[in-house]
Amino acid sequence: MERVTLWGWIDFEGKDAADVVRGGAQFILPTYEEHGCIHYVWNSDPLKPSRVWVYEEWEDVGALAAHLAGPLYSSMANYLVEAGMTGAEVDKYKVVAKQPVYDGSGMPQAQFS
Repeated sequence: MERVTLWGWIDFEGKDAADVVRGGAQFILPTYEEHGCIHYVWNSDPLKPSRVWVYEEWEDVGALAAHLAGPLYSSMANYLVEAGMTGAEVDKYKVVAKQPVYDGSGMPQAQFS
């Protein structure tokens, strides 16, 4: 099974992204309970106060598809529009390998074994 991750940003020009994230907690927190959700992280950018960074990890494409078709996703999408979203770029990735960055001796490794 291939895991799926989503990475990207959402901008809210003239808005405090931390406030947007706090307001979206009503949709973010219950998403963790959805089948197949591993991570669903929304953070404000400390250097660009109007930007939210999104990171999601799902067990597989089916779990992501169920989320995208569900009421929490729809409610969050509506909330983001109402909050004044001005731009976004979020991409999905199939994860075919996953290993720790640091080996047993504590040294960082770029290659996969």
